[in-house]
Amino acid sequence: MPAWLEVLLNLSGYAGFVALATRGAACPQDTADDEAYGSKR
Repeated sequence: MPAWLEVLLNLSGYAGFVALATRGAACPQDTADDEAYGSKR
């Protein structure tokens, strides 16, 4: 496999990971306790 193709795959994989991580952090999530108690205390 050519070196430029490996670099391209590494960069695309890193960009995908960053996109998933930032989108996951932007979405509010309920914790397990909130789900167990119906999100109201």
